[in-house]
Amino acid sequence: MARIHFIVEETAKVAYRTQARREGKSLGEWLREAAEEKLVSARPRKFTVEELREFEARCDARHPPGAREPDWPEIKRILVETRYPDYDSE
Repeated sequence: MARIHFIVEETAKVAYRTQARREGKSLGEWLREAAEEKLVSARPRKFTVEELREFEARCDARHPPGAREPDWPEIKRILVETRYPDYDSE
């Protein structure tokens, strides 16, 4: 197991230790849990299959029946025209 040392103000250390005691934990345990919570919250959220199906249904509902997505050459043309409105690709 590795050690990590970091410097904090004495008032912060007292506050951390006080909160750890309130939760019935050692200061080290409390700090490890806090660091783990930070890591977990920074990870991208994984969606469930049901959430993906709901998203697809909402997307499908926004377009009329039979509507299609443009193909790649059409998308490129739209991007160029949007970025360079005076550009004539033909």
